Formats: sequence, structure tokens, C-alpha cells
Amino acid sequence: EMQTLNLVKTLVGSGYAVTTLCYFEYNQAMVDEFNQAGCTVELLKLQRTISPWKFIGKLRSRFKALQPDVVHVQYLAPGALPIFAARLAGVKKLLATVHQPYTTSHGRLAKLILRIAARLCTRFIVVSQNAEISWFGNGQLFDETKTFELQPRHFTIYNAVDVAQIKLIAQNKDLQKKKSPLNPASDKLVIGAVSRLRHEKGIDVLINAFALAIKQVPNIHLLIVGSGPDEETLKKQVSDLALETSTTFFGEADWNTAMEQMALMDIVVVPSRFEGFGLTAAEAMAMGKPVVASNVFGLSEVVTDGETGLLFPSADADSLEDCLVQLCKNRELRLQLGSQGKFRATDLFDIAVYSSKTTQLYHNLTK
Repeated sequence: EMQTLNLVKTLVGSGYAVTTLCYFEYNQAMVDEFNQAGCTVELLKLQRTISPWKFIGKLRSRFKALQPDVVHVQYLAPGALPIFAARLAGVKKLLATVHQPYTTSHGRLAKLILRIAARLCTRFIVVSQNAEISWFGNGQLFDETKTFELQPRHFTIYNAVDVAQIKLIAQNKDLQKKKSPLNPASDKLVIGAVSRLRHEKGIDVLINAFALAIKQVPNIHLLIVGSGPDEETLKKQVSDLALETSTTFFGEADWNTAMEQMALMDIVVVPSRFEGFGLTAAEAMAMGKPVVASNVFGLSEVVTDGETGLLFPSADADSLEDCLVQLCKNRELRLQLGSQGKFRATDLFDIAVYSSKTTQLYHNLTK
């Protein structure tokens, strides 16, 4: 949702009239943000049990009524169906962005369908080169200097983070007062994660690693921001490991609140089992935080091991523990990684960079 919102803000700022179609359930606060960004939001309120053919038919009807110059599909479930609907509606200029890497759990059929869908698009966008390679076998960054005709059929445009806004939040002098609810964490190093609480995000791995690390570095506290279907399971894991007094589950938070909580963290961990990009890692780097992330797909592209953070093998709690202990014991290394991460986030992932590339892409497409 945040990346689609960034796209909307970029397009509205460039003078385009934008309508956002939401297929299924929605969050009213997010709808309000889209409206405030200057676009029209249509809530289709379809049921996820709808048949593929009915879904295509309903979306085709909307496209015919709207007669858009460009359709930009966020390639998430239901995947290729909106692309088929747009083509059946006669849409001539069609873009799509896929946010996840290919994994064996998708199966070969999913890869085949995506590659067919990509051929139906005018251009197909992926959020990291590693994710692009996982789907297509090759990948390259979008080059603003090339004419549209010379652009490949698929390319990478990195997801965006609002570096300026993140810096403002991090510089808020009142934030340290918010550490007190973490009692007794106010005088401890805070290891944190901002994440959906579900299996692929690897928070269970982080908890296991924290249980090992606290034996070597007692003066630490774990702060977990977010909610999800695995929340109770993870709380039970914390209880079973006798970590209740050393762990805080903050719960669900909007973006500003999540960033405020991240500002309280001394080390940010992104232990995902797979990520197409790794937005939390990029946000933490923009905030000048040292990042520990699993060595998978987009995360290994966002975080440069030993320069802007530390990478560990996915789902390896022992290796993650080693990284945590190393950083907890070495303040200079934490500062060095955080400083270098800030530069990398600004150079590659700032919303100004994303907006420039996206604006050029749309300019070339619509002229």
C-alpha cells in the first residue's frame, strides 16, 4: 500500500489524474491517505471467493468506463487477472509491478503465468534486481537516459523511502521520553523489528536468537512492532523462553508511530525468510540505524554486508545471535554501519530518486 501511495503522489505531482481501484478489503485510514494524496479511490468491495472470470469481467467493465490512458497493476493476488482484464478492455498502455521474488513455493505455473503477463504489459517492473532475476533469469536497473524504445521489457525500480521525513522523526528530542514504557529497557540496548507477524517474516528466528544473545549480553531488550496472524504464537514462544520481562510487543502501528518506535531501537533486525525488496531495512538505514538482515533476495541488495549492516543465513538463529552480540559489544561498529547506511538509502532508495525514475518512465510512455 505504501509503495502504491508513493506512486500516486509521484503521478499526481507530475500532473496526472489518478484513480486507484481497490479490489477487496480495505483500511479506511489508508483510503484517507490516498484521497489526501489527490487521487480518486474506488472501493470495488469484491469478495476473495469471486471466480476468476467474474473478477476479470467486473474489472474489464470498470476499465471500459474509465477509459484510462495508462493502467498500472500492482502484481499481487490475484496476480495476472487485472492485466488480462485491462487488455480485454482495450487498454493500450499497461504497466505492472511485482513486489515478491519467485520461490519454489510459487511453483513453475506461477512463474509461467507471470512471464506471460509480463509479455502482455508495455513494460514490467520489479522492485529489486535479485527479485527480477528470480522471475526472469536476468535483471537490470531502469535507465532514465535511454529512450523508451531502448528500454528492456522488464527492469528494476527500487521501492522508495521518505528519507527527509524519517530524519525528522529520528531527530525528535521528545522521542527518548517514549522509552520509559519499555521499562526496564530505558537503560538498555534495544534490539527491534518492525514487521507483520507471520511466518515468512522470521520473527520466530529473531526471538530464538535474542534468547541466545541475552545470555552473553544481559543488558538488552527486544521490541517488536506490528501485528499479524502469528502474534499469539510468538508471544507463547517468548513466554516459553522466559523472555517476558525482556520483550515488548508494541502491537499494530501506523507508519509514523512505527518510525517513532524504530527511532528508539539501537539495532534493527529484518529476519525475513524472503523479501522482494526489504522496505524496513531501507527505512532503518535512512534513520542511521545498523541493520541485521537475512541474506535473501532484495534484502541482500538493500543491505551491503559489512558496510551498511550485517547479513546472516535465512532462518539461522545461531548466526543471527553472532551478529547481535557483535553489534551490542561494538558501539563504533554500530555507528559506522548506521552512517554508511544513511548514505546508501539517500543515494538509492530516497523517494526523490524513485519519483524521478517513475516520472521519466511515464513521460516516455505517454508522450
